[in-house]
Amino acid sequence: MPTWPSGTKASTTNVDAGTDQISSARADIKQNIDNVNTIIDTFNISSPSDGDLLQYSTSSGKWEQVATSSVGAQANIVVFDSTVNEDSAGVGSDYDSTFTVTGGGSITTSTNTLTIPAGIFVLQSLGLIFPGTGATAPYDTDSIVIKLIDNTGAVLATSQKMNADRTSIFFGFDTHFTLASQTTCRIQIELDDSLGLLTNYQLPPMLFLKIS
Repeated sequence: MPTWPSGTKASTTNVDAGTDQISSARADIKQNIDNVNTIIDTFNISSPSDGDLLQYSTSSGKWEQVATSSVGAQANIVVFDSTVNEDSAGVGSDYDSTFTVTGGGSITTSTNTLTIPAGIFVLQSLGLIFPGTGATAPYDTDSIVIKLIDNTGAVLATSQKMNADRTSIFFGFDTHFTLASQTTCRIQIELDDSLGLLTNYQLPPMLFLKIS
């Protein structure tokens, strides 16, 4: 990396009067040209966007522009727009409706998938699980497991399992996972209401906190 020219400022002694000789100022002019070239070589800025920041890259040896969404911790809250149905056979099935995504992170959604950028994420559930309309509480022997799965079928995160009764709380996700690159993911749900007393649940929002 070029050395920032803070200690090589050119003198103005030979350029501050109309009678100064160009020949005397040549060394100072050359120094200024060298300093400007050094500054240019220190940065790699092509087409910055509004809000971009500068971040030093050891691989290039330059300061480079980066989007604010890629710096520091960012958070997205992902809300399930629809309830999920139980399956008495306890077979996992994908959440097949839409999400609402808010926050300052870079997660996007398309119908029933989430596109998550590379990074290390903490994943937590925000709140409790609620029965659907017409029921007042989960029922005995209900079993609920939720999984975050990538586009290869690999499980990135698994919720705490709940065997419900009338007073149980659903703790959901409280884990972390790492993605090496941007990945399209889906939510898989295993709901088993073995007594057949409840048909659907409203899942709590999920907090995706990117910490690195």
